[in-house]
Amino acid sequence: MAEQRTDATYCIRHKETPTGLRCGRCETPVCPQCMVHGPVGVRCLDCGKPPKLPQFEVSTPLVLRAIGASLGLGIAGGVVFLILYAFGLFFYLIAAAGFGYVVSEATSYAANRKRGPILAIIAAIGAVLGHVPVIALTGLLHLILGAVIAGFIAYVRLKQP
Repeated sequence: MAEQRTDATYCIRHKETPTGLRCGRCETPVCPQCMVHGPVGVRCLDCGKPPKLPQFEVSTPLVLRAIGASLGLGIAGGVVFLILYAFGLFFYLIAAAGFGYVVSEATSYAANRKRGPILAIIAAIGAVLGHVPVIALTGLLHLILGAVIAGFIAYVRLKQP
């Protein structure tokens, strides 16, 4: 007569759920709710996480370089925008969109062509800072639209897909 095993294993996350499944890497008991199907079998939630792509891993020195590039270009852009506003509002808004693109590219270049949410925020802040002198000196609140356009384009260019 065949022996029956009475020792039940339970899921590491759901203590009340008996399971016969184990992670193929770390041998942790997992229930069907916790398992992740991988290319080589069942994994637990910890082992089944995909690795981060290197282009989204930004070190502190690269973040500091990106901040410097974004703020430097933003301040320089403020001086240029004071001159560009003389050509009219339409030209100013088109230039604002291009400025957002340029700031995002400079921020990415300073961070070794990395991308991610922190770099997107840094680029957006730099792009918006370029418009602050124009808005402050002219007092025209409709110019905030240019700052929003530049910040949005800079953010979208560097955020994670």
